[in-house]
Amino acid sequence: MLKVYRAGERTAATLLPTEGPDALEGAVWIDIADPTAWEGPLLKAATGIDLPTRADMVEIEASSRVYREGEASFMTVLLVVGLDSDQPGSVPVSFILTPTCLITVRYSDPQSFRNFGATCARAGVPANPLDVMLGLMDAIVDRTADLLEREAAEIDQVSGTVFALRAPSGKRLSTDDLTMILRRIGQINFVLNKVHDSLQTLMRVTTFLPVAAAEGRMDKAEREELKSLSRDIASLDQNASYLSSNVFFLLDAALGRISIEQNAIIKIFSVAAVVFLPPTLVASIYGMNFEFMPELGWQLGYPWALGLMVLSAAIPYLYFKRRGWL
Repeated sequence: MLKVYRAGERTAATLLPTEGPDALEGAVWIDIADPTAWEGPLLKAATGIDLPTRADMVEIEASSRVYREGEASFMTVLLVVGLDSDQPGSVPVSFILTPTCLITVRYSDPQSFRNFGATCARAGVPANPLDVMLGLMDAIVDRTADLLEREAAEIDQVSGTVFALRAPSGKRLSTDDLTMILRRIGQINFVLNKVHDSLQTLMRVTTFLPVAAAEGRMDKAEREELKSLSRDIASLDQNASYLSSNVFFLLDAALGRISIEQNAIIKIFSVAAVVFLPPTLVASIYGMNFEFMPELGWQLGYPWALGLMVLSAAIPYLYFKRRGWL
């Protein structure tokens, strides 16, 4: 889908395959989502720019993420998407900044783009493509901050469960509860890693943007906004690192909790073995087939044997209880 935003307008024009390059004249922002076969040639005919493929966008080398071709600057960032689904992940988004327009290429629908589109619907599209780029970056940073706040709240919730004596249902934490906690910790760490990768690409873009925008043409307000974005991104990256350290602490605590639960089970079996060992010894003695055993002819021999077994089991139990081992 190819949408064209013109300066001052509040809505975008969606182009059809039958339209020609003239339909892109006067565009300050060209947004291409899930490119189809006809959109690349149309963009090439109108701007002379080759549309980057998805394979080009996922290249990890820095020289493939930010570079210049003539007057066009290509910048690719990673955005975190799908947090409301069971499969969160990161997707590449390319920004192509030219002196006359900004071109964005994406294969998903990030929330930050929808938020900036709503802003344009209220206030109109900026007249300068650099301002559009900064506006999109600001929306991405705001969205990233929301993601970190969400993950911080999730970490607090998991932390309360890990260190609680009982599950929210009121029962003791079961093996299934602890397994679910480990899964949640793993998912939080996965999202934080994706956020960290996204912030690293955003840092690279803010460093490259003054060159891409021909710094001499940036006014004071734009330079200040870019500095503010750089500070915000650096702050978010520090916050993501702090949350990652908390996740590792939670993981260690959860594994320790599992070890404690396992040790408690093993302790129960160990105590049971020690408690029942003396009665087993007594039963074994009186189960011997010797001819001369005085208790065999004794009328109280059977109650004596039972009482001796109970007493031999009670004494170790009371001793362990007094020492606080149970």
